[in-house]
Amino acid sequence: MKCPNCQKTFKTGIKCPSCKIDTVLYMGTVRLSDKLHNQGLERLKNGDIFHGIEALTKSISINKNNVPSRNLLGLALFEVGHVGEALKHWIISQSLLTEDNHAKTYIENVNKNARQLEKLNDAVGMYNQALEHIKSKSDDLAIIQLKKAVEINPRFVDALNLLTLCYLIQNDKDRAISTAERVISIDVFNPVALNYYAMLNPGKSRLPRAMSKSKNQTPSKKGPYKSVGMDEKKQRNFHFAELLTFIIGVACTAAAFYFLLLPAMDSARETERNAAAQALAEADIAHHHALEQASGAQDDLQLEITRLTIDMQDLTFDLVEQRRINDVNRAYFLYMNDELRAAVDMLEGFDATGLPHDIQQRVAGIFDGAYPRLGAEYFNAGRAAFAAPRDSYMALVQLENAIRFMNEESTDWHRLLFMLGTLYYDENIRVDDAYDMLTAVRQPPNLPGFSGGERTAINNMLTSLEARR
Repeated sequence: MKCPNCQKTFKTGIKCPSCKIDTVLYMGTVRLSDKLHNQGLERLKNGDIFHGIEALTKSISINKNNVPSRNLLGLALFEVGHVGEALKHWIISQSLLTEDNHAKTYIENVNKNARQLEKLNDAVGMYNQALEHIKSKSDDLAIIQLKKAVEINPRFVDALNLLTLCYLIQNDKDRAISTAERVISIDVFNPVALNYYAMLNPGKSRLPRAMSKSKNQTPSKKGPYKSVGMDEKKQRNFHFAELLTFIIGVACTAAAFYFLLLPAMDSARETERNAAAQALAEADIAHHHALEQASGAQDDLQLEITRLTIDMQDLTFDLVEQRRINDVNRAYFLYMNDELRAAVDMLEGFDATGLPHDIQQRVAGIFDGAYPRLGAEYFNAGRAAFAAPRDSYMALVQLENAIRFMNEESTDWHRLLFMLGTLYYDENIRVDDAYDMLTAVRQPPNLPGFSGGERTAINNMLTSLEARR
């Protein structure tokens, strides 16, 4: 059986001897996480964003390494305005899988469109301000902020739900129903919007309301007017004196208008101009203040991205360190099962710097215990092959392995150099190494361990090698 976690093969049981996980339980959790991923995907395809996010959140809580679920969850959260949460899941996803991961593309696209990201962040800031206004019972101000937020991000579901609540507070049922239906058109099974809709339409199914209720009306032909008869017309005659009085009255009225009303009208116009200039100045100040707030919000978002990047780096460091510890534990398992060569090969070139003290001691213990035993085993096998009838190939393989694990303090060190130097000389390979080895053997007091015939052979080989140099 092949372990799904560490990819090691073992023959019996369900528990991996290398990484110690229960393979049946591990595969069960992976399958359950994938099932929840498929459920979440199906929900999102059907427009049910709320329950899709819920299923995907459960999927990654069961299997934190489920990269497709993290990527899809980030897209769903970004869709409804949760930009920071979406970025967090994409960054973690990229740390789990660095190659062929769509999360990298998502992050790059967000960073490229900085202006749009700034607007989305402004929408979140307006939503938070609206929450504060509602807490202080300033629902009018909250509505202003929420309208701006959904104008920037029309699919900001949380802001739309909060706007519905504000309309309910103001007893504006028509707008509350319209906003709730707008949420349902985005997220068809959003429980908050459905609850508001049920409150506003008890016993009515969730169907789009008729948006047009007005009927065509024609203006009435009746009015407070009547025709005037000929007798009445005849009675409407002016005498000359009455006409003169009328003309004088008009002239006096015009004079009063010129000398009294015109200055007052000019003063009113000046007041209006001043008020307009004041309003323009206040608007300019508000504009600069908004720009400063936007700049601060962008800085905050950049700080958040930096913090998440640092967290990702820390997480990557922890994962690398855990893998190194797992390598040491697997090597120790092989060492305890007398698979000495496999254990030392696994730790070949291994740097234990920075690992916990007990792990460093375990590495040193493996080397201190395995090297002398491996050196002795390879030396004995090589010496047997070196003896008559000599198997030069087998002797070379075993003795070259022996020289890797033995050290100069070993009592058989010079015997090992003699046999290897002789084989290199006889096979006419690695001639310089043969010369160095045989020279080290001949240096006093090294020769006293050899027979007369072996000493003669050493001298003869060195004489021949020196002639070639």
